Amino acid sequence: MRAQLGACVIVLPFFLGFVNFSTPPPPARSTEIEVDGAQYIPLKVASFAMGALKPFFQVQASVQAGRYDKWDVRKEIEEEIKSAPVVIYTYDWSPFSAEAKKVLDSMGADYREVSLGAEWFLASPQQAAKRAELGNLYGRTSMPHIFIGGRSVGGLIDGEPGLVPLQETGELTDSLKQAGALPDEGLFGFFLYSGDHRP
Repeated sequence: MRAQLGACVIVLPFFLGFVNFSTPPPPARSTEIEVDGAQYIPLKVASFAMGALKPFFQVQASVQAGRYDKWDVRKEIEEEIKSAPVVIYTYDWSPFSAEAKKVLDSMGADYREVSLGAEWFLASPQQAAKRAELGNLYGRTSMPHIFIGGRSVGGLIDGEPGLVPLQETGELTDSLKQAGALPDEGLFGFFLYSGDHRP
């Protein structure tokens, strides 16, 4: 009994991480990214122009999707949104999508990308149905469409409130940490962070 208790006293500190003989981890990536608002001016102007076409894109998305089972598509979207701390629906050729992924990558965020095709006019019927249902559920058919912790935050520039506005106000880091997309810097943060959602 004493031998088992002694082994626990020796092994427990190693298990809890108080004593560590492994090589030191690489330096942590800073999650505080300085925001240069000027770099987003062209995208903000384009986003404003695209916003004027929002009613057209909503109708177009429904027409392009054709007939589909909306409940099946909604279930699939719901499962995708819950599948990772951050889920980003994208178009492969979209500069807005590329920039949103760049922001998330620069922060070291754990996210899952769901591509809806190269661009809206090249989407398959299934991809178009997802786009149409994202529009019906959240009021936006433009990509990217970003979910943090299962909550829609909109796109890169616009939405509720949008990725860049979250970054500009300094709320993005906290939102990503709360969702589990960034490791907590506390004592047990490594154990709470999965970091396994990217392919």
